[in-house]
Amino acid sequence: AFARRREIYRNWRRRHNLMRHHTATHLLNASCRELLGNHIWQAGALKEADKAHLDITHFKRLTTEEIKKIEILVNKRIQENLEVETEVLERGKAEQKFGFRIYQGGFVPGKILRLVKVKGLDVQACGGTHIARTGEIGAFKILKRENVRDGVERITFSVGIPAIEFTQASEEKLRMTAEILGIQEQKIVESAG
Repeated sequence: AFARRREIYRNWRRRHNLMRHHTATHLLNASCRELLGNHIWQAGALKEADKAHLDITHFKRLTTEEIKKIEILVNKRIQENLEVETEVLERGKAEQKFGFRIYQGGFVPGKILRLVKVKGLDVQACGGTHIARTGEIGAFKILKRENVRDGVERITFSVGIPAIEFTQASEEKLRMTAEILGIQEQKIVESAG
């Protein structure tokens, strides 16, 4: 009985992390559009339990400063604890009400669309599972940025406990590097020059 409960909990934790990453993808896409411009369009995405990525259309490589601003904005949206709701509409009505930006994740087949709405930020036709409020996401951390092809940037990120674990691992590498070099962590950059 204990093993069964542990397995159910492990499965729920994995599913909940997927839901958080899925909802965070909507926040990331909306934040990129807000900071970088209306030309931002989702060009692909992948969600896993411990990390996810979003591919966006953009005409140049994202700078370190832009990545920092995007990360801060997503975390602000999480802290606002915005409502995430779904609505089912006939395709024509959905397009009239929200426009074609609802197809950020690509074309959705069928005459009836399930729309996922992050209150005041984003509306997309989406069949994925989501959390009820953005505050459930917890922490949001961008792990890396890479160029996938001309005009498409990939942002890999993590949320919740996996995001904190990534940050802790990075801090540990910094501490170990300082220890090996025999200097204080705050002086690593100065010592490298």
